[in-house]
Amino acid sequence: MGRNLRSTNLLSNLPQLQNLIKRDPRSYEEEFSQQLHHFEASLAIFELKPDEEAKEFGEIINFLSQVARCYPQKSARFPGQLIDLLQKHYPVLNAELRKSIVQALILLRNRGVISNVTVMPLFFTLFRCRDKKLRSMLYSHIVNDVKVANKGKHRDHKLNKSLQSFMYTMVTAADAQDKHGEGAMAAKKSLDVCIELYRKNVWTDAKAVNVIVQACFSPINKIMLTAVQFFLNPLKKSNEGDEDDEDEPSTNGESAGQTKKNRVNFMMIQHQSNINRKTKYRTRVLDKATRIRKREQAKRDGQLPDEEDEDGIVNGGKKKKGSSGPAVNFDALSLVHDPQSFAEKLFARVHRSATATKRGGSTTDRFEVRLLLLKLISRLIGHHQLQVLAFYPFLQRYLQPHQVDVTQILALLANASHAFTPPDVLQPLIRAVADNFVSDHCAPEVMCAGLNTVRAIAARQPLAVDPDLLNDLVMYRKHKDKGVMMAARSLLVLYRQINPEMLHRRDRGREATMGLISGAPGSTPLGFGEVRAAEGVEGAELLDLPSEDESMDELEYASALGSDLEASEVELEESDDEVDETSDEDEGEDDGLELVSDGSAMSEDEGDGSGASEDEDAEPIVNDEGAEPVVKKRVDMMRFLTSEDFARIEKLKRRQRQEGAGRQPKKSKTDDGYSDYSDAEAGSDDEQTGEVDDWAILGDYHSRRRRRKATYEERMDSIRAGREGREKFSSSKAKREKEGRSLSNREKRKTKDFRMISHKRSVVTKGKRKLSQKRRELRQHITKQKKKGF
Repeated sequence: MGRNLRSTNLLSNLPQLQNLIKRDPRSYEEEFSQQLHHFEASLAIFELKPDEEAKEFGEIINFLSQVARCYPQKSARFPGQLIDLLQKHYPVLNAELRKSIVQALILLRNRGVISNVTVMPLFFTLFRCRDKKLRSMLYSHIVNDVKVANKGKHRDHKLNKSLQSFMYTMVTAADAQDKHGEGAMAAKKSLDVCIELYRKNVWTDAKAVNVIVQACFSPINKIMLTAVQFFLNPLKKSNEGDEDDEDEPSTNGESAGQTKKNRVNFMMIQHQSNINRKTKYRTRVLDKATRIRKREQAKRDGQLPDEEDEDGIVNGGKKKKGSSGPAVNFDALSLVHDPQSFAEKLFARVHRSATATKRGGSTTDRFEVRLLLLKLISRLIGHHQLQVLAFYPFLQRYLQPHQVDVTQILALLANASHAFTPPDVLQPLIRAVADNFVSDHCAPEVMCAGLNTVRAIAARQPLAVDPDLLNDLVMYRKHKDKGVMMAARSLLVLYRQINPEMLHRRDRGREATMGLISGAPGSTPLGFGEVRAAEGVEGAELLDLPSEDESMDELEYASALGSDLEASEVELEESDDEVDETSDEDEGEDDGLELVSDGSAMSEDEGDGSGASEDEDAEPIVNDEGAEPVVKKRVDMMRFLTSEDFARIEKLKRRQRQEGAGRQPKKSKTDDGYSDYSDAEAGSDDEQTGEVDDWAILGDYHSRRRRRKATYEERMDSIRAGREGREKFSSSKAKREKEGRSLSNREKRKTKDFRMISHKRSVVTKGKRKLSQKRRELRQHITKQKKKGF
């Protein structure tokens, strides 16, 4: 009787039965079978009315999912039954019951009872439910499950291919085009999953990127903007709160309350610290709030990079130490299948939205949306060197100083220019920028933005600037405003490097003039569509130069080696008089070989069969004695260059640019505290290969160019540097400290308190002087003052 009662209690107490089954599965196999039969019977009854709450039915599902792995044969049908139930009745199921079933499937998937290929399509289908908590749970599980399936070097290609195909159908489905439909929510969450997996370096292939490309054509702005922002910044963490959840105001209120709770109220903390008693805890709280406030301000000003994400991948593309996974981030724009048609379709949407009116019945996008699309189009044109000729006249209407976000428009105009853009298309735009931005009636920041835009376009297509206009713009290098002056100088330096013939003779500079006279290779400008073939690794000749951190021992060794070579050459010259003419020729060849060893020496084994004398790219070295020229090979012709060599080439290039900037007038010698900008470096790196931002267009007038507030140590270093060479103007105290001496007793006595010296004999007798003595000392003092101490 007692045993039957205990078994009856076990059947009603599912948590206790679950605990006992996990401890001893064999002893409670009969109880599990009873619960499984009870579930099947309840399932048949529940399918008659699937919209009921059925709390007991959810408890049975939770119990069976916990102990299913203990009886794999008996519970083989259980996961399939749950999947069929969700596929048939997920729109009408109760929210709590639907969440319990999904949690049970996630538990079974994590324990390996079912495969991810079986359950993933169902989870994507459940994105159609109007339940934000459920969608958030499914989003986290899908991202983590796919990430685990593609962990390390292993890639589950079958899962990836099936999921990407399923996402493509969801994004391009007909019901995904309805803003208020369920298909739009599923398409948005599927797009978020794809973007997050790309950000985590799980899906970096072309198929995943082209799924996001299809989302750019969505008529729903929320989906389209998410895809466009991904291409503008692929590594930026997506905002999961950008969902269309107007039907759930309570959830939005909770999330808004959480963001307000997490936000640091700096003013309140500062006020409390002023009125309350000072404690160590309150001081720490105030310091932490101050650091957070300064960091947020620095991020808004652009002085700090984006934060690192959960996987250790910095938004600039680098990784932090100790992070797992591959370090390579493929450029998303490079993986687009048909960039030409992609850019043309996006531009057609922008043009249609800009010219449409609401009276005509067509939809019009906001200017912010059109600006994002124009940014993406410009990056596509610049990255793939596309030909979208209607894009440039369209931008001309926005080239006005009073235009909203005009710096971003100028930046995307520069990004859309490349070497294969026809100069005839760009010349009207450059003329419009010069007329509207670069004139004496404009503000200095407007003139600086115009000159920087012209320079950025000219760095990509030098033929787009007319010679007369160029010389007019270069004249602003004598402007009184520093930003305008530096922008004009950077334009002058750029054309000295790429096409000095367009400048006046007095503006070309010594190096450019010498290059034109000598006809050096690379001095002649390229025509439209013309490409100069590379003869080797650019900058490989710099590897023969000594590095900055070369030790003094190596330098002494090199100088000693040079002196030994000179001595050996003198000995060879003296021995020339004692031998016949045939030996003179042999010794001349030896001299040539020794001259080569002073540069990049090559052993006999490396020189055999190399064909150095027949190579056109080699540099001949001619001896002074009329011997045959000995060919000197470049480094990249003798060996493979490693990553350290390429890093050293970049370092030497930067050093040469800094030395070139040091030969400029005194402007470049002073450190004005602005962030990494030099007029000699303008247009050299980022403007020819990278992207142009609005802060690059504004130049010194952007917050990134503002002078950073110096710390105490920097201020003291500046003060000490200003005191050098001015010892004669220093104080007597500084002179004494430099000499290492102190004050004399007589000088120290002057600063003592009177009560300390009132008992001294000199002080006492001074008060007892006669009147005649006082008068005599006063006259002596007056006479001494008139003679100024002499």
